[in-house]
Amino acid sequence: MKLSQRRALSPHGAALAAAVLLLSACSGGTQNTANSSGDAGKPRYGGTLRFYDPVNYKAWQITNTLWSNSNVTTNLADRLTWQNPKTGKIEPWLAESWTVSPDHLTYTFKIRSGVTFSDGSKLDAKVVKDNLDQHAFGDKKLGVAPDEFFANYAGTKVVDPRTVQVRLSKPNAGFLQVLSIYRTGILAESYLKKNWNDKGKLTSLIGSGPFVVAGGNGTTNVALKRRDDYNWAPKSSKHQGRAYLSEIRYTTVPEQSTAVGALQSQQADVVRNIAPDDEETVKGFGGRVEAFPAQGESNQLHISLAANAPTRSLEVRRALQAATDRKEINEIALSPSYGVAKSLLVHGTPKAPDGSAYLRYDPAKAKRLLEAAGWKPGSDGIRKKDGERLSFTLYVTPYYQVSQAVVEVLQSQWKKAGVEVRLKSPSMSQYEAEIGKNTVFTQGQLSRAEPDVLRSEWHSDLTNATYTKLPELNKLLEAQVAEFDPAKRTADIKAVQDYVLKNALAIPLYDETQVFGLRPNVQDFRTEAVARSQFYDAWLS
Repeated sequence: MKLSQRRALSPHGAALAAAVLLLSACSGGTQNTANSSGDAGKPRYGGTLRFYDPVNYKAWQITNTLWSNSNVTTNLADRLTWQNPKTGKIEPWLAESWTVSPDHLTYTFKIRSGVTFSDGSKLDAKVVKDNLDQHAFGDKKLGVAPDEFFANYAGTKVVDPRTVQVRLSKPNAGFLQVLSIYRTGILAESYLKKNWNDKGKLTSLIGSGPFVVAGGNGTTNVALKRRDDYNWAPKSSKHQGRAYLSEIRYTTVPEQSTAVGALQSQQADVVRNIAPDDEETVKGFGGRVEAFPAQGESNQLHISLAANAPTRSLEVRRALQAATDRKEINEIALSPSYGVAKSLLVHGTPKAPDGSAYLRYDPAKAKRLLEAAGWKPGSDGIRKKDGERLSFTLYVTPYYQVSQAVVEVLQSQWKKAGVEVRLKSPSMSQYEAEIGKNTVFTQGQLSRAEPDVLRSEWHSDLTNATYTKLPELNKLLEAQVAEFDPAKRTADIKAVQDYVLKNALAIPLYDETQVFGLRPNVQDFRTEAVARSQFYDAWLS
């Protein structure tokens, strides 16, 4: 039995679901269904795809990492390079070719000709330079902060209208991959000139992608329409020219039962992150469930060493690691669609090392470590030391739809070791206001199909997950990104993980995964390398 009651409908949710089903009965649906595996026929142009997302959209700056936002922006802004999600290889896109200097400090890119932004302006070397400079250096006058993914960027020189020369201060083995991720989409000069707040408006996103913004309030709904003159997709795409779909309509629907009901009644075509309990329901009415591991960090609890808490003790942190049963988390709170966490990195992420030796469930070890640290069981089973209860607050993180179920399982597991967990379920705005260096545990992950994502998360000059400077860890992180020999870099990445897990700075929970429910008429649905939906090749049968 699952610990959370996600399948129980509130009266409000039940009413919404009933309304969706009634609408379906009146309309008869809007699309004919077909078996996606065999009788769909040839791709056809036209149709409106309806995409339901459980999380409201926030400000629309291109670097916004919110899953709901980035599932939209991947379809608006093309990147210099494309990471093939099947092979992991970096391929040409807006940059049709490049060369790298022997010292790995200079990258010379030839920019694709004939590309335009949706406002009619042309892609050239200058706009590429201006995009990269603003990412790396920020712009104080416009209120734009530097993007931590662009560490060691030294500048870009325009060689000619179609050639740029990018300089790095230190070698970066993941630099070409940085240029392929959703947050580094190349945008028009009109976007770059706007201040931070104006960049956050949906209509400010002027890219060169296969779709353009057509409407929506940018908070609970977004409408995109096809660019009919688009003709510069990556060569590994299934087709070239304009996209098949005429429109994509995104709607936020937090109530899972309503979203699944809409999928069944043909009012929605794709639902992002359906609840684990609903996967069999979707399959039962003929829908499809497709799961995509989000390469990059596993979903984990980061531990702040700046917080005045018992977790400053290494023994306590290691005890909590040993008290965490990841297999049980998967079985109770999740589904087989999700991988059991065995590393700081999701399985399939390039060069991801196996960290199973640090992540074994061992409740006896957890109790021994807590005893050694001076925490003795109280009358109610919760441990105490010098009159203080071994008690923590865990936040239900609104970014992750499975967070409630996962932390409920964790609460039960840690209680067996004598650790009290109080759960707090804030709204999105409350969560963002409260989380900080004094928050002992923060559930999170960064997605990027490149192991250097660990540097973005853990280096004290970047995100700094521990809120504390750890010089030895910084050196390890810098060493792995400067190493281009594959075998040596693999060893360097393992050294980073060994440090983090040996010191129990993070508690991996599960492999971050995006699970989509689809109607059978949705064909050639794909995501980019970090599981954001890419609708260029998609079509409706």
